Amino acid sequence: MNRPRLPVPAAVGAACLSLLSVTACTREAAQVTAGGAASAAMTENTDMLAKVFPSIVRIEAIREQPRDGRLTKAWVGGSGVIISQEGYLLTNCHVAEDANYYRCYLYDGEMIEAVRIGQDPMTDLAVLKLDLTQRKKGAAPLQVTNFGDSDKLVPGNVVFALGSPGFLSQSSTRGIVANPTLTMSENIGPMMLRGENVGTLVHWILHDATIYGGNSGGPLVNTKGEVIGINEIGVVSLSGAIPANLAREVADQIIRNKRVIRGWSGITVQEKLESLNQSSGVVVADVAEGSPAAAAGIKAGDVIVAAAGKTIEGEKEKAVAHFYRLETAQAPGSELAIDFLRGTAKQSARVKLDVRELAQADDKEFKAWGAVVRDLTRDLARDARLPEKKGVWIQNIRPGGAAGQAEPDLRVQDVIVGVNGQPVNNVADLVAITEKIIPEDTTGTKTVLASIRRDGALLSSVVELRLTSPKNITPQARRAWLGVSSQPLTPKLATQLGIKADGGARVTRVHPGTKAEAAGLKVGDVILAVDGQDVNERRQEDADVLARMIRQYRVGTEAKFSLWRETAENNKRLELAIVLEAQPTPSAEMPEWEDIKLEYEVRDVAFDDRVRLQLPGNLSGVLVSSVVSAGWSYLAGLRSDDLIMEIDGTKVATVAELQRARNAVVSSGKGHLVMLVYRRGETGFIEINLKQPLKP
Repeated sequence: MNRPRLPVPAAVGAACLSLLSVTACTREAAQVTAGGAASAAMTENTDMLAKVFPSIVRIEAIREQPRDGRLTKAWVGGSGVIISQEGYLLTNCHVAEDANYYRCYLYDGEMIEAVRIGQDPMTDLAVLKLDLTQRKKGAAPLQVTNFGDSDKLVPGNVVFALGSPGFLSQSSTRGIVANPTLTMSENIGPMMLRGENVGTLVHWILHDATIYGGNSGGPLVNTKGEVIGINEIGVVSLSGAIPANLAREVADQIIRNKRVIRGWSGITVQEKLESLNQSSGVVVADVAEGSPAAAAGIKAGDVIVAAAGKTIEGEKEKAVAHFYRLETAQAPGSELAIDFLRGTAKQSARVKLDVRELAQADDKEFKAWGAVVRDLTRDLARDARLPEKKGVWIQNIRPGGAAGQAEPDLRVQDVIVGVNGQPVNNVADLVAITEKIIPEDTTGTKTVLASIRRDGALLSSVVELRLTSPKNITPQARRAWLGVSSQPLTPKLATQLGIKADGGARVTRVHPGTKAEAAGLKVGDVILAVDGQDVNERRQEDADVLARMIRQYRVGTEAKFSLWRETAENNKRLELAIVLEAQPTPSAEMPEWEDIKLEYEVRDVAFDDRVRLQLPGNLSGVLVSSVVSAGWSYLAGLRSDDLIMEIDGTKVATVAELQRARNAVVSSGKGHLVMLVYRRGETGFIEINLKQPLKP
């Protein structure tokens, strides 16, 4: 499981898959103690963990991340814990983020799909909800684990880290609490997640129960079997968990409101400055323009000593976190009382809080633009020095796409503020405008004029929107063709074969069903001349001489071929009359179709495809010409050169048939599209999940 950026060596990684079972953990505990007390504790812990394990969930999700102007897809894994009979489960935000499809495995292997109810990057927590309608009738009730009081933890308390590392089944490791209120030093660097500093609010429970890649989101439990933390990070050789009291509060808000609603003053604070000789509090580093704090008269350099009636406590990082916890605990619209020092004068202010906005909006892929974009947020507009929040931020661009080939080309961090004279205030506006200009079933290009904000300037750019890759196919005249493959007769090869000839074309394959096969041409024959004209193939680079000679004839012409043939009795020369037929349609001219939603392209099977892939003559289907790397079909296992034989049991022999069968499955509302494919001599099924890629 990929973890939030943490600039210290992580003790968790996908490659670390060593598991400790409940018995192994408690056995290890028994080995370092002695007597009946240790044995009793081992038994007690084993019984406790046996009750907790059924509440642990293994989570698998399809994550979408921007790269090269598109959202790439990949399976990721993590852990979660069931917190209610209604099917709510708690996990990390970094497990659930950037995904809209989740499948969860209960302790007994039962698989249930889930949806994300909400997430909170500031605390790295998220809530999923299991689709309990998928459970079998009469299934046992869900096992729910209760929360404990994380404020009561002290160094030395025994804890167990539970989860599902490395896409594997549930596991447990044992340790003790090292520090119940760890704060990450600013000297190490912030832990950023979706534009938020997780350390703003979280004081981690530092412990030495080892966690591995995939343990993220799993619970840290005490000896009573209560959840006292949600495991999240590795810190050198130790592990960090989000305190249960904070996790429970965040989970309750997400379940009620789909998100955590917090107050915002517009104040950014930092650690106290030694030069000021201040004994406590935090320094106001910045006050956002037009913010509630600015309206209340707070200024940079003020030293806040109390907020919401509570003295700012703690040294350095802990004091900063304390202020932010006091601020964000207040509801929008309420007044936050702030006591501060300006110089030596004591002052106070009441700040009417606004709603704290998300730091980062979701990514949206626009295939027609060849770009991934986001809505502007207050933080992003400030960081990019933009005059307002109106517009669409370009996060990622495909160099060969419409945006990358515009005049002038669009760039990452450009802001689209208009298209064809229509204002673009947000992503929803761009969706509506784009769909009207170039609907999903459109082929070709549509040229638009985009207004772009860049480095304080307002540019105009001509963009040729397109949904499919441009293809320029010029049908070629069908020339004469001999249905064989051959190799040059080099002097060394002629010597070994005992042929006294100065060059020729040795037949390596006779294509079935051709005039050449009907005339009796065989593998091993050496074509020495055509209608008396020598075939001068003596070097490897002469391999196309015979083909060029054949192309000089008209289709349907009968030509006489002078051959050398090795027989059982002796070697002999003979002549064969063969009618030259039209060259088969090349693969570049075969009917093709691009499935934009599922991210693959297919074409009718060409003659050279059958030759190259050695497809049996009686095998019919549609050839996959390309699959978008890390796309939906690629994720399901579809690959280039697969031959699609059936779609949901319907045989398909042409692109048109495949398109009809595919659309029938999609319109039926089925959750999966099943393909029977032929690959390298054997058949198999590919199951493409339709629940996410078909969403608007």
